Amino acid sequence: MNGGAAGEAPAARRRIDGPRAVLIGVVVLWAITFDRLGALRHDRFGTFGFDLGIYDQATWLLSRLRDPFITVRGLEAFGHHVNPILFLIAPFYRFGAGPHFLLFVQVVAQASGAFAVFLLARDRIGDRWLAVALGAVYLLHPTSQWLVWEFFHPDAVAIGPLLFAYWAARERRWKWFALAALIAAMCKEDVALVLVVIGLLIAWRGDRRIGLGVSAGSLVWYIAATRVVIPWQNGIGPFYDSFFGTLGNNPLQVATNIVRHPVTAWKLIWQRDRATYLWRMFAPVALVPLISPSTLTVALPMLAVNLISSFPYTRDAHFHYSALVLVGIMIATVEGVARIPAAGARRVLVGVILATSLVTTIAWGPSPIGREYHRGWWPLQADPRQSANEAAIREVPANAAVSASYLYVPHLAHRRRVYEFPVPWLDINWGVRGEHLDDPGLVTWIVVDRRLLDSEGEIVLDRLLNQEFAVRSERDGVLVARRVRPPRGESARA
Repeated sequence: MNGGAAGEAPAARRRIDGPRAVLIGVVVLWAITFDRLGALRHDRFGTFGFDLGIYDQATWLLSRLRDPFITVRGLEAFGHHVNPILFLIAPFYRFGAGPHFLLFVQVVAQASGAFAVFLLARDRIGDRWLAVALGAVYLLHPTSQWLVWEFFHPDAVAIGPLLFAYWAARERRWKWFALAALIAAMCKEDVALVLVVIGLLIAWRGDRRIGLGVSAGSLVWYIAATRVVIPWQNGIGPFYDSFFGTLGNNPLQVATNIVRHPVTAWKLIWQRDRATYLWRMFAPVALVPLISPSTLTVALPMLAVNLISSFPYTRDAHFHYSALVLVGIMIATVEGVARIPAAGARRVLVGVILATSLVTTIAWGPSPIGREYHRGWWPLQADPRQSANEAAIREVPANAAVSASYLYVPHLAHRRRVYEFPVPWLDINWGVRGEHLDDPGLVTWIVVDRRLLDSEGEIVLDRLLNQEFAVRSERDGVLVARRVRPPRGESARA
């Protein structure tokens, strides 16, 4: 008996030793902090129809086994993006889950990435305290925090699984790699491009058959998702190709034009906003990923897309377009440190990285220690109109078709028809080319914040209140109206 107890003590100590305890504490603190802040932002009407309402409505429809046509966006769910991960989330919606659960899933997935970074650094560097520090660096990176502020996006959910997949591949734990890679690939079609590169690295490092198989399978999945599933579901095509302006309308054209006109591409990449974006992504890790350029290729597909895109949001470190870039940066940071031969130099370098990550999280991050924390990003003070907003949401019946201001849509998305006003009377961000706009006569309720209406929206609202809808309540500029008359023929659509 005594011998057994003595034998168990070392194992217990290993489970709760210093590095593990510190890492768990940091991860739990980060997760609780940002889950609370994200929930606060939603509860105080700081989230929007684009994109929370899109994913919330799609998941709710899937949970009810209904056609997942997203009226917030005017597209079938998988004609927008291919996110099979929603099938795993949907069953929870049968038990009342909603935006808070989506946030929880993302926060857990993101926070778990710190453990993956720790495992990778522990095995590559051989120093567990340095591994803890690099796990903390990942959480301190401003983009890690802004992704929660932006609320739910499958790209961000993929971060943790991708980091685990890379670690498992490094350790040749192929069953764990397959599981993590599969979960990551289910998040969004773009993840496949990251897995293509990881597969090539696996092959380059000696496991040729496995690596080439991973790359080939991932490429087939990407092509199937973007060239078969999305066009089949939306009836038009992979409309995100239009984001690349004069460089082309599909990946092949873009790649060809970059090769044929490298100077033009180079000038484009080094425009001021692109340079600022690169600095915001790499400065928190003291540019260390550049020490391991081969590993940094993991970030290359999405980094290239973000830099050459004509869509400015892709070059903003606040948004989900940077989620997969962050994965490559963190992997290359660990591999960069591992390339330093001297143990003392490694400790100094990790200290520098930890310092730059702390400085940049204070300067650019939205955490409670960041300067951005008190600048309105999080609704730390309740809006005086909070009760008016909540009352307006309660007034709309559960299954009624409603057109609402964007800040109300995530609170009304558990229904078949919810639109961002003035849709469906006007075509605004509907479908691919505005095709098949829904019948406005189906809308029976309107909920709008008058302060958010532009001139077109005001004209549409005034006409509807004069002809088809009656005001049920209006308080502090928050208006709720109900249909009292059917639309008048062709005048139904503005």
